[in-house]
Amino acid sequence: MNTTKSLKRVLGLAAMTAIAVGFAGPANASPAPPKADTSLLGTWVNSNGLTRSVKQIVIVPNRSSSVNVDAFGSCTPTLCEWGSVPAITYGTSVSSTTGTAFQSNQRFLSRGAEWSRTSLQGNVVKTAVGLRLVVREMTVFEDGSGRRNYAVTDVFQRGEGKSITRLGLPVSTYPLGKAPALTWAAFGSWTAVSPSGGLVSVKISGSPVAPVVSTAGQCSPTPCSWGSSRGITYGTSISSTVGGTVLAPFTFGFKKAQLVVQYTTLSTGQPALRVYVYNEFTDGSGRSNYLLNQTFVRV
Repeated sequence: MNTTKSLKRVLGLAAMTAIAVGFAGPANASPAPPKADTSLLGTWVNSNGLTRSVKQIVIVPNRSSSVNVDAFGSCTPTLCEWGSVPAITYGTSVSSTTGTAFQSNQRFLSRGAEWSRTSLQGNVVKTAVGLRLVVREMTVFEDGSGRRNYAVTDVFQRGEGKSITRLGLPVSTYPLGKAPALTWAAFGSWTAVSPSGGLVSVKISGSPVAPVVSTAGQCSPTPCSWGSSRGITYGTSISSTVGGTVLAPFTFGFKKAQLVVQYTTLSTGQPALRVYVYNEFTDGSGRSNYLLNQTFVRV
């Protein structure tokens, strides 16, 4: 959570093929495979004990072979429980039988009025010191407080903590919130370093306050256009006026996909985009939801 955020919150998912203002997103818990890998389950504690964001995450299996996720934010005098919500599990390909990545989405109310939404996107990774859960938190505010959308990434390790005591409020849409301006450095045409069956190109156009993300997937004999999506921008804190992260949701007749695009600089000093593609199949084909991570450089 944020330093000024003592309640709970959410950001839902939205998708579209053509540019639009309204956003409609994926199911709260997809019935499609893969099953949640057992490495996801358990209590995870933030490796940064001084964090003012999420302190603890509890992940438990549910009846749909996916997981329910509960987060506990930094509050005083005790942690704030967000409430358990169903999550979507992702593998590494359409044929994955188990997955180590998840995405949860929930909203938060105050006196019956929604004031914030948060999406948690986590993935278990192997490190030299054991398994770690890397979690991206993407939050928007809807209370007119002037706080801006922000995204932070934290690393969690296994530990002990509080137990789940309440249900949260799952959602499946993304409001625009109060978005910071997207950095101009992210605009332009970008090509995949290694398409590997994923995306081959990304183009960011529009304006800093209303960015538009266009992309194309790897097809034969020519790339398949995904169309364009109005992006939602996030900074690094509630006071950021410029951000380098944008969420671009898409929907098709057979699947939904959410692109999380982050502007960065490679070790060589070369500008780049890190693009995380969350693919969710909705056609009952039996194909597994999967997460794809790609790097793009300027054309």
